[in-house]
Parts: sequence; C-alpha cells; structure tokens
Amino acid sequence: MTVDLKSTLNSELFEFMRDKWIPFSRTQSLDFDKVIPTILSYKKLDLEQVQHKALPALKGLSLFGLNHLPDMLEFLPDPDNADFPSEALGLQLLLDQAPRALLKGIDSRWSHAYFDEISLQYAQRLQTLPAHQKPSSWGRWQGKVSLDYFVLVRIWFGAPFVHHEKASAQAVAFTEQTRRLIEDTFKIQDPCRTQPEKRWDLYGFPRLWKQGGPESPCGVAAGTFWLTHLMDVHKPILDLYGRYPYQNSLLGRLDTAEEEAWLQKAACFEVDTDARERIRRDVDTGQWTPLKGIM
Repeated sequence: MTVDLKSTLNSELFEFMRDKWIPFSRTQSLDFDKVIPTILSYKKLDLEQVQHKALPALKGLSLFGLNHLPDMLEFLPDPDNADFPSEALGLQLLLDQAPRALLKGIDSRWSHAYFDEISLQYAQRLQTLPAHQKPSSWGRWQGKVSLDYFVLVRIWFGAPFVHHEKASAQAVAFTEQTRRLIEDTFKIQDPCRTQPEKRWDLYGFPRLWKQGGPESPCGVAAGTFWLTHLMDVHKPILDLYGRYPYQNSLLGRLDTAEEEAWLQKAACFEVDTDARERIRRDVDTGQWTPLKGIM
C-alpha cells in the first residue's frame, strides 16, 4: 500500500497545530494562571476542526507500522531554515497531542502504544541536532517571541519524554534546562529544589492534575516552575512501578495489586471498561483495530 504522507504532513498542518496548542500572544506577557488550565484541557479546542486537519495524517502514519516509518525530518524545512523551529514544534504536537485529543475508547491504544513511540523517536532525533539547529533552544526563538511564549514551546517539546515510560531521565534533563533558563534570567531559584518531598511526591502528578493550574496571579517564573514540577512528578511513579499504572488499560496490561491501590488513591484516572477489554483482546491476538477518531 502506497501512502503519500507529504500530502498531509505539511507546513499548513504544522502551523495549525502550533496555533491551536499555543493560542496566545507571541510577544506579550502572559497570565500563566489562565494559560496553564487552557493548555492542560482540550475543552476549548474545536475538536471537529482538529480532526479534519490532523486525522488524515494520523491515519496515514498508522498504516506504516513502527518498523517502517520514514525519518520525520523529511517533512520539515532544512534545520537551518528560519521556519524549522516552528514547523518542528507543530509536527511534535501532531504526534504527541493530536492523538490524545482525538483518539478515545479503543482508539486510545494508538495514542499510547503507537504514536507515543513515534513522538519519542522524533523528539530524540531533534535532540541529536547540533546546538545551533535544535528547535527547542532559546536561540532559535529569541527576538521573535517572548520568553513567556517560549516556555510553552519548551513544555511541548519536552512532553514526549514525560509521556513515554522509558524516557524519564531524558524528561528530567530536558525539564531542568527549562527551569534553569528561568532561574538564570530572573536570578531566582525554583522553590522545589529545596522541597524534594514535594518535587518527587508519588501522588504529586494526580494532585497537580486535579488542581488544574496555579493560583492567580501567576507570571512566567512561577508558571514555569509549576509546569516543570508537573513534569518532574511523573518520575517517582516510574521509579516505583517501572511504568504508568494509568496507562495499563490503554495498553492492554493487567494492574498489579500495588498499582490498583495507587490508582484508587490517585482517584483521577477513569477507565472505559469496554475499551479496556477490547484493547486487551487485540493485544492478546496481535491485532490492531483501525483507528477512527472521535466523529
């Protein structure tokens, strides 16, 4: 089967993804107490529009299989091109965020077992570029966007490392660079550095997720520290269980007794029983139900 990915993986789609996931001023200061709840929720997204734009590309990628995918950089401008950072971000958002927004029920397996793999491989590929070409570096954006906007760029470039169960060290390292940029710029220290019981709280992720964002008012420094804290508190879960218990149902895995206890106490991860059973059957029989999307 011949799939023409270049007809769907293009600059128009990448810019669309960037603007939908960072729908804020590129030059003005941002209120992070308003920004963070927006980026953590899909409620303000026009999902029908996102599906119209993104689903054809996701379906095309789903037909390749993980062992036969092309180099994602083939769909981007040359790394030295001025448009490369923005389009690279849009492609990262397509791989990491569009599946999470669009693929529900039995489709959710595609998000976590397939697109998370592609997203991580792509994120790691970007990290192999020379420092002056990396699209996640402040130097590629400075003078074009505010530091406030760039923090959101960094968060989205770092998300694939956090979402994958085998990249916690990379996730912490990437997040640390974001934190240090703010600390060095404002000559301050993230309070979490002296609060390890908070930074590495086993239930910190569900607690912050339910909180939904920082208190008002919240500028770029406090907002960055809230977001980097949210990313760091994924690590203690992986340190203890070696995987994310809340992904078990999406990957056709069975919970251990310890994971069941964690999920019960975390109390913020809903399980679609029917989808879990269907995903489990597909995993057991070595099949993939073709993805459909939300409509």
